[in-house]
Amino acid sequence: MKLNARVSCLRLLYILLSPSQWFDVYWPASRKACFALLFIGVISAKLLRIYSHLTSLSVDRFLLWGPTFLLQDIICILLAHTFCRNYQRRWLRVISILVMIPASLIISGLSAANISFYVQTGAEIHWRQAHWFHRDAASIKTLLTGLTGLVIGEVIFTIAAYVLSPYIYNFVRAGVSVFQYLLAPLFSKCWKWKGSTAENNPYEQVAIKDWDEESSVPETESMLGLDSPDIAPRQPTKPITTTSKVIRIFVGSAATYFLLLCLIRPYDAAYDFLTQTVAITPFVKPPTRTLTSSFYLPDLPGDYSWLYNHTAIGPTSKYDWMPLEKTPGFRDWYEGFNGSVPQHYDPNLDPIHLSNLEADIIEPLRETLKDGKLKIKHVFLFKLESTRADVFPVKKDGHIADIIRKSYSGQIPDDVEDRLANLTRNAEILTGVPSGFDQHDFEPRGGLYASDAYTGGTFTLKSIVASVCGAAPLVVDFNREFFHHIYQPCMPHIFNTLNKLSPATPKNSTKSRNSKDFKTWPWRSTMMQSITDDYDNQDRLTPAMGFDDKVTDKTITKDFKKKPGPNPEKYNFWGYEEHKLREYFLDALVQAEKKHERVFLTHLTGQTHHPWKMPIGEGYEELISSGLFNKNDKVNRYLNTIGVNDGWLGEVMDLLNEAGVADETLVVMVGDHGISLLEDGGVTPNDNPHVANFHVPLVFSHPSLPPITLNNRISSLQILPTILDLLVQSSSLDKTSAKAITDLLPLYEGQSMIREPIPESSGKQDWQFTVMNTGGTWLAMRSAAKPYRLVVPLVPDVEWRFSDISSDPNEDRALQSFNIKPLLKDVGKVHGESAREWVGEAAHVAQWWVAENWRRWEYLPEN
Repeated sequence: MKLNARVSCLRLLYILLSPSQWFDVYWPASRKACFALLFIGVISAKLLRIYSHLTSLSVDRFLLWGPTFLLQDIICILLAHTFCRNYQRRWLRVISILVMIPASLIISGLSAANISFYVQTGAEIHWRQAHWFHRDAASIKTLLTGLTGLVIGEVIFTIAAYVLSPYIYNFVRAGVSVFQYLLAPLFSKCWKWKGSTAENNPYEQVAIKDWDEESSVPETESMLGLDSPDIAPRQPTKPITTTSKVIRIFVGSAATYFLLLCLIRPYDAAYDFLTQTVAITPFVKPPTRTLTSSFYLPDLPGDYSWLYNHTAIGPTSKYDWMPLEKTPGFRDWYEGFNGSVPQHYDPNLDPIHLSNLEADIIEPLRETLKDGKLKIKHVFLFKLESTRADVFPVKKDGHIADIIRKSYSGQIPDDVEDRLANLTRNAEILTGVPSGFDQHDFEPRGGLYASDAYTGGTFTLKSIVASVCGAAPLVVDFNREFFHHIYQPCMPHIFNTLNKLSPATPKNSTKSRNSKDFKTWPWRSTMMQSITDDYDNQDRLTPAMGFDDKVTDKTITKDFKKKPGPNPEKYNFWGYEEHKLREYFLDALVQAEKKHERVFLTHLTGQTHHPWKMPIGEGYEELISSGLFNKNDKVNRYLNTIGVNDGWLGEVMDLLNEAGVADETLVVMVGDHGISLLEDGGVTPNDNPHVANFHVPLVFSHPSLPPITLNNRISSLQILPTILDLLVQSSSLDKTSAKAITDLLPLYEGQSMIREPIPESSGKQDWQFTVMNTGGTWLAMRSAAKPYRLVVPLVPDVEWRFSDISSDPNEDRALQSFNIKPLLKDVGKVHGESAREWVGEAAHVAQWWVAENWRRWEYLPEN
């Protein structure tokens, strides 16, 4: 016994001290595990891809061509099997190990990353976007939040590979053996497996154990527990049985049918996408796009000559009030692109533009504007992070309350209902919409509330551009707006230009300004947020939009270091809680009154961003039942931060009263985007087409405005023209500034919300577009005239998606297809001919509009 132990120890020591022995012992045992890990990664990735797009192909097409989707996966697995054979020659084993270990780890890692990303967001990773990934600290930390899921996935894959390796390897080997037998007669003269053989070379000295996998299981594999329990040493060759013949005939027939299907399968971008194996997906080149072909659209019936070969870019109008010196944001009035003639967006040349500036002001607002009580000295624009329309406020008869009620088996407990009743009290005051919980009375602050507003972009920075600049965001991935020509003057640009027209400019002393008539005061534009602005070049976008000043987490950190006492803690890697901005808000208003200035303040909230951390010292309350395996934890965390954000909005309203400017401040609040957490578990709107990511709250709040609910379809691009229209109609500008705004207002695409909407005129519809996160994969659109919604794929590996929001508000029955023609057929069958015709027109409008969007931004497609 002692002797055997001693021999084993000496043998192990010899192996450890000899790299060649180490290699010879452990690679034969590890090769099956490497193969199994790669196999599991490839198959798991393909199953995820098919599952995530299962509803995008009709059943008959899926059953017919579905087997061909495995072609590349089978080739990948067979190549891996070739490398994992138990070769006798060491140089072949060296090549095998150099290929298979990295390949198995990379492919399983890609698969684990795909699964982790899908669980978090409800969408697959689009690897082509990786080269746009901004490597700032916030981006890296955001990326690391998904690292846990990736590691867990890789660990599960590794354990499964260890346990199943002999079964997986032997299963594939058995299939390969059948093919070898079937093909041997065809290639009998050249089919020689010299690298791996069942016979020992009589001229080669064989070490302790021959490495032939076909003869017996190597001892080292038994030592590591990787040997197959059902493999015995090779027995003498036996006659082929009837069962073997049947198996070989079946396998041969199946393979022939499979190859025939692959040969006759018609071309379809969807089929190509579903066929891609995970090993090559990150390296697939995106499709070529040009200004004349933004995305592929097959020939569809209809005459669209009124649309194509038209552009809204035309000669710039001249204004006598325009400053002689070049003004930021107004480049188009001084010089053209690359030295060309100055040009700008001209609504008269836009084939899809509908203006309502000639329409009457809506009835409830008409008298308010006539009596002159509405005064707007300051303008606050709040971008509410990840805020859905149905949490502003949370209503008892709303969709969210239904989900909460369902989690409690039909009856919300009294204590939870009390919390929900008080969760969004300030949202009730701002919108004038009661929650319905009947726990308290409230008096609306007054203003416009748009119940059916959609964001202009589900990527936060693109959404900011839509609201602050009144321009449709650039249809490319991530924030590239700062790098290109913002084709419309943003609010700060406009206010800075008005400063140059006013007799009381910033260069004049404070005393020279009329302290009573704020109309002559200059404007100061400030961007405030308690979170970082390093993410994806926001620190470069802010000055590009014309802001004079900014406050971010860096400002807060710097200022607190100057004060005695401990520095505040950040609530997470994004930054500080919003409350830390209170003194900055108050100081901006106090200094403005002191210096006789007007404030345009844009504020991006951050508390409601994933991972939904509470302010330091505050805990989570139960607002929804945790459910099995705590599945509703994320929803509960999200709703808690919605309550925190609501409290902050109330604090800002109190702050306006404290500064004495509440009756002179227009407060605009709009969600940057929604989040489909409650519907599909998505924690981000990234590449997620669900309507919950688009529908956002939109409020224009002012104590002198009557509470008005607007039920027409509205886009956040209408915010800027509505602010400008209100400033003019309320006589809140001096004569020169009012003239300038009156000239500029028609140049914007969005309609004014204070006037009667024009959803359709002379056969044209008011089309509303949303550039989807991250920007270059999908485009969402709807029209103000119809309740339909279409999501347009800009690349071939995502689907068309149609829904009728009037009958399916939560998109439980949305139609999807990789190709528009099958979608048109399904839409006509389910929703009627009118809806089918709408989809056809919308597709053409989208193709024209994307190319037009690139022209306006002076963007040249890189592919």
